[in-house]
Amino acid sequence: MSKEDKEQVRESRAPYVTTTVDTAVEERTLEQFQVQFPPYFDRFLDERDRRIASELERLETAVEHNGAKITHLLREMDRRFTQVQEEMDRRFAEAKEERETLRAEAKEEREMLRLEMDRRFAEAREERKTLRADVRSQFRWIVGLLFPLVVGVIAMIIRVFFVGTF
Repeated sequence: MSKEDKEQVRESRAPYVTTTVDTAVEERTLEQFQVQFPPYFDRFLDERDRRIASELERLETAVEHNGAKITHLLREMDRRFTQVQEEMDRRFAEAKEERETLRAEAKEEREMLRLEMDRRFAEAREERKTLRADVRSQFRWIVGLLFPLVVGVIAMIIRVFFVGTF
C-alpha cells in the first residue's frame, strides 16, 4: 500500500450513520479497531520485510564468516606451500650436496685404485724382471753343471761305438 492509502486508513472518518444508533456505535468501534490494528496485509508485508532483513543479516554474517575462513585457509595454504617449497629446496640442496660428495669420494677412490694398480703393475714388472734374471742364472748354472756330464756321456758313446771297448 502506498503512503496515501495508509493515511486514508488512519484518517478518522465520520461514522456512517444509519437509522439505528447501534450501527453508528458498531461503525465507530470498527473504525477504531482499524486505526489501532493495521490490516492483515500490511502486517504481513512488515513481517515479510522483517524476516527478509533478518535472513539477509544472517546471510551477510555467514558470508563474512565464510570470507574470514577462506582468507584464513588461503593464508594457511600459502604458509604450507611456502613450507613445502622450502623443504623441497632444502632436500634438493641436500641431495645435490650428497651427490657431489659421493662423486668426489668416487673420484678419490678411483684415483686411489688407479695408483694402486699402477704400483702393482710396477711391482709385477720388477718381479718379472727378477724372475727372468733368476731363471737365466739358474739355466746357466744347470747348463754349467750338466755340460760336463753330457760331454762325458757323449764321449762314452763315441768310445763304445767307435773306439772299441773300455
